[in-house]
Amino acid sequence: MKRILSYLGVALLFLLMQGCASRTPPASTVTTYANDKENTNPKLSKLVGKNYIKGVVISLKQDVNAQAWNYEIDGIETTNGKLPYANFNHKTVLANEGDLVYASFDGMRMTEMFVIKPGFYKGGKIATSTPPVARKKASSNAEASAGKRDKAHQVIGVPQEESIKLN
Repeated sequence: MKRILSYLGVALLFLLMQGCASRTPPASTVTTYANDKENTNPKLSKLVGKNYIKGVVISLKQDVNAQAWNYEIDGIETTNGKLPYANFNHKTVLANEGDLVYASFDGMRMTEMFVIKPGFYKGGKIATSTPPVARKKASSNAEASAGKRDKAHQVIGVPQEESIKLN
């Protein structure tokens, strides 16, 4: 009987030590900057470490709430671990829509962006440069002239003898 009462006493002691804590935590009324930033654009890429992308700027839009420009880059080259897609915000305009760019990231922060070719992708098509101009062929008289002295037209004979001097 003493044993049962001692067990009940220990159980009662543990119940009293638990206190009157509520099961559900109170709702927080404080919003942090990190939570607010995540809520602005849920499509932003989650980047960790050093990353690189070579691709075309698909869209460039101004985000008024974040006071930044939203870039969407579609990667055209994924060799050596380059990203196939990137969506990020930056304070200034560094490239326009349709430009071929190379960008490097350190985590979520863009460190560098280089414009390789402006206006690379316009209207759903890759813009080609002017067609190559065909060179005019030289007349047969010009080829026969002995005045040409370039590597392509140089004729060298087989060496007849060779000598080596050692000091």
